[in-house]
Amino acid sequence: MPRTPLRRSLPLAAALLASLLALSPSAPATAKTVTDMAKMTVTVPDAPKKVYALSPPDSLLVYAIDPCVLAGWNFKPFPPAKAFMPACAANLPILGGFFGQGMVPNKEALLAAKPDLVVSGTMARSNPEFDKFFTEMGIPVVRIDSESPDNYPADFRFLGEALGKKERGDALAADADKTLTELRAGLGRIPQDKRLTVYYAEGGDGLYTDGAGSFHTMVIEMAGGVNVHKKPQSRRFGMDKVTMETVMGYAPQAILVQDAKCRDMILTSPLWKDIPAVKSGKVFLIPDAPFNWFDRPPSFMRLLGAKWMAHALYPEVFPYDMVKETQAFFKLYLQKDISTDEAKVLLAGKNPHRSK
Repeated sequence: MPRTPLRRSLPLAAALLASLLALSPSAPATAKTVTDMAKMTVTVPDAPKKVYALSPPDSLLVYAIDPCVLAGWNFKPFPPAKAFMPACAANLPILGGFFGQGMVPNKEALLAAKPDLVVSGTMARSNPEFDKFFTEMGIPVVRIDSESPDNYPADFRFLGEALGKKERGDALAADADKTLTELRAGLGRIPQDKRLTVYYAEGGDGLYTDGAGSFHTMVIEMAGGVNVHKKPQSRRFGMDKVTMETVMGYAPQAILVQDAKCRDMILTSPLWKDIPAVKSGKVFLIPDAPFNWFDRPPSFMRLLGAKWMAHALYPEVFPYDMVKETQAFFKLYLQKDISTDEAKVLLAGKNPHRSK
């Protein structure tokens, strides 16, 4: 009987399935049951060896618990950031993820990485195809609420339990809770009509921004600022275009900038000179190492970023020694000792390892 196209394809399909099964993680020797933050009961390994997270904020929460348990990155870390990372995390493969702009993971790369646990946070945008994929491969998925820093204490506690590192998770949760409590207490002493208005300048010309209520701007509210751009975020990635006339009309008392060249332009351009923030010198370059302290990606670094911004806006209410705060944060969350000079460089919006 002649071989039909269907018959010819069967051996190929069988070979592909066999290779996928060979790459997929084997059943854990020991397992436990956890209730995730979506109230789902999930059976997970007692101590997962490789964890894949669906979006950058979720990967970084896992990284804070244990950088060596990550199966791979779903975004490409800025090269100088590697100087802050242990070897186990510095050269991980880029697996892709779910975080808008049509991003989806690479299935073959995922299987080659052999994750035995998947973390799906509210910052991710999964789809039925990949939900089915993880189910068929026998990889358990746990869900966390990762959008707001208010969730971080619970995130750290849950991930510490799920990853078999309860003591570490509890320590991070306690510190996150302490930071949030301090910030709320300080803000309680600042009347609403005394809070400074803030413009978040993005893009090379500073004429992109994100609105009040956006997850991209949560640090502004955490630190007691009032976002001048009230319009709702028009797309998930953010960066809504505005005009120079709009910014002048906003007349912000402080400006946050992501890019040093943009900061220098704002401070020297005649177009910006009459804006109150420029007149008073309150144009702040956001620190970005090893991961941005404010946004893109929004991560646990926002806990330090909120302290930095609160101190910049209201030093009399938040008299932090930001050098010591930065050193303590890096030691606890990133398990990295940094010198006083390195902390000062970081706070200036620079990376002490950028040239390395």
